[in-house]
Amino acid sequence: MRIILFVASILIVSSTIVSCTSAFDGYNPTVFPFQYNKERVTKISIKKVVLAPVSIGAPVGSHLKSGERRTKGLVKKYLKKNGYKILPNYVFENAWAQAIRNYGNVYDPTTGRINVNTWRSAMLSVGEKLRKETDVDAIIFADIIEHDIAHNMGTQHSARWYGVTRKPSMQGVSGGVPVDFNWNQTLRGASLQVAIFDIENLEQLFASFGGLDTLQEINLRNTGAGAGYIRRKKLLGNNDKIEEGIQIAFHPFIEMKNYPGIEK
Repeated sequence: MRIILFVASILIVSSTIVSCTSAFDGYNPTVFPFQYNKERVTKISIKKVVLAPVSIGAPVGSHLKSGERRTKGLVKKYLKKNGYKILPNYVFENAWAQAIRNYGNVYDPTTGRINVNTWRSAMLSVGEKLRKETDVDAIIFADIIEHDIAHNMGTQHSARWYGVTRKPSMQGVSGGVPVDFNWNQTLRGASLQVAIFDIENLEQLFASFGGLDTLQEINLRNTGAGAGYIRRKKLLGNNDKIEEGIQIAFHPFIEMKNYPGIEK
């Protein structure tokens, strides 16, 4: 089943997203090469969806729980704005809880790994239960993922990943970044991972990523060669940046105006 192919693929996505530049105004070459079964989506005419309250991969850390709630809320708003009816969370939660009792936990916190076979069995069980008890058309996963990114060596030193561009943020006494600051060092960033499965046979209909925001900023309290990054005081608190990432992550399942990538 394609459900396994996607789960396996997200476990081997590179942990570092490298910044790069482009000569095309408005074009960002870091957009993820989305997977989209347009023919199938058109055929089944998706109207009712359930937004899974669990993650395909590892759950986010406690420092991102607030940002995750904010992002999920904006995803729901975006889906509703584009005509989709979202079923209550308990519809999925009840089915998932039963599946976990039957097959065990999908995520092992001691190893930080997902048991793909257990996840597949749980999803098959959830799909069967939802088909019997609801008229939902598709299951949508919209997960926050944390990974390494980098600011580039250009004039603006903007970080670019999964279709977004973010300027460096700073914390501490103002006065500018030290001239010998090491721009090659990585920092943490957050992205939105979207996966959509039809309810009939859990076929993967769509998969993509959209960048959200940086999670660290330059610590101006340290100067010279020792200057580095420190966690931002408020994580994923900018709605405009989150909404941009959501639009990129859902395109072209929901078409984004001024999409920064080149259409396939």
